[in-house]
Amino acid sequence: MLGSRLVELLSAAGWDVRALARNSADAHASSLVGAIVVSGDVTDSASLRAAVKGCTAVFHTAALVPESGIAEEDFHSVNVDGTRNVLEAAAEAGVQRVVHVSTINAIDGRPGVVANETTGPPRVPHTGYDASKVAGEEIALNSDLDVVVVNPAVIFGPRSRHSGRIIELFLRGRMPVVPIPGRRMSFAFVDDVARGAILAMQRGRVGERYILASPPITLGDFISDLAAVSGRKKPRISLPAWPVVTVVAALNLISGVTRWRPPVTVTGIRKGGALFDGNKARHDLGLEYTPMRDALATTVAWIRNQRDSPG
Repeated sequence: MLGSRLVELLSAAGWDVRALARNSADAHASSLVGAIVVSGDVTDSASLRAAVKGCTAVFHTAALVPESGIAEEDFHSVNVDGTRNVLEAAAEAGVQRVVHVSTINAIDGRPGVVANETTGPPRVPHTGYDASKVAGEEIALNSDLDVVVVNPAVIFGPRSRHSGRIIELFLRGRMPVVPIPGRRMSFAFVDDVARGAILAMQRGRVGERYILASPPITLGDFISDLAAVSGRKKPRISLPAWPVVTVVAALNLISGVTRWRPPVTVTGIRKGGALFDGNKARHDLGLEYTPMRDALATTVAWIRNQRDSPG
């Protein structure tokens, strides 16, 4: 999702873009039109050297994210060793700047406390994904290269495979309740993250981190805005955290039979509610965040267009 949008914005701005694609389906995606597509993988050093040769800047957006069946060593291979491979290829090619896309999961966010760029990493990462992103970010920041790090909050928008599932459930009328309506969350619209990464390349200070996060919003207000832009009614029933955890745990338990997993995890619910301050990117980089309703309207329109498109 992010890589595709980044390619679109860079190409539209007149950049010569080279994109690394893992498979033929990615290589022929319409979102990569205008880019020179190179087949490869961050775990394949030779393909990375071919991809970055002659480039002046590298945006490292590739990452393995939590999904069912992913082994802990896979997170390390992609998010840690893959980051090291990207940096080594960039150094060999004489790249002038690398923008490393990390995550707010690499920052020690805690419920009810607003974290910023000075906040350290989690003392005990919640998942193998979190631990791998912490390690990958440390490798990037300790590199001898000119590296700038961006830490997006929960990304949503067109092409989202994860947060987008929640929006799709609502649009299909399959969200009978509002879960944990009072919980405040930090989100990041994909366009804002892509623009933030470009601004980090242009204006960011070497060795600095920039959190990319819209002002926090409660889940209740998020669903209200989603209802407003989609024309669907907001559920009247709300549930606190403990029954939501129970339901999600049960759905995960029977997912082998139903072939369906909920779009959130028990771990995500339990550690949720951490807040992140995205104002440094606003002040230092000049990033303006898209209003939530506008971002959701764009996302809803894209989802409905995809649903109505033939094939």
